[in-house]
Amino acid sequence: MSEQNTIGLYASLDQKLRELGWWSGVSEAHGLLTGLACRGISAQHIGDKLYLFELESKQGSETLEALYEMVLQKLESDNPVFDLMLPEDDESISRRSDEIANWCSGFTQGFCHDGELEILQETGPVKEMFDDILSIAGIQYELPQKKTEQHRDDQALCEIEEYLRIGVQLIYEEMTTSPNS
Repeated sequence: MSEQNTIGLYASLDQKLRELGWWSGVSEAHGLLTGLACRGISAQHIGDKLYLFELESKQGSETLEALYEMVLQKLESDNPVFDLMLPEDDESISRRSDEIANWCSGFTQGFCHDGELEILQETGPVKEMFDDILSIAGIQYELPQKKTEQHRDDQALCEIEEYLRIGVQLIYEEMTTSPNS
């Protein structure tokens, strides 16, 4: 998918989900679906988990199922380059920071949806990455005082996004290829 299509997809899905009553927007929805994928929920069973969104329309379910298919395709690709569904880099740092926090919040909701969290009692890469995602969910951006601080903050945000891309892929692979999954 081209970058231009991704930009349009983010905006149109965000608007559509908000119109359907998911006020948190597409970033949190994408995070939640990614958390479900990392817990091994199949495309055939995603319909059973859509109650988490509290949407009552069939159109809402169809939209989320299509988005879930995209999440799984990216995670299962032979050449995985997992992209978080976030605003583009030309958006304000404040908005991008909020949406990263929303994405992480959604991820933790999806990953923890059933309360079966034995994996989080262990040590290892999944536990460490989950803890980091949980911490990132709580970030709040403060406006920088100087232009150099803004540039530094923008770089830090890009590094967080890259860390999440790699970390989510790691969690998915660990959770779906381990003998306990």
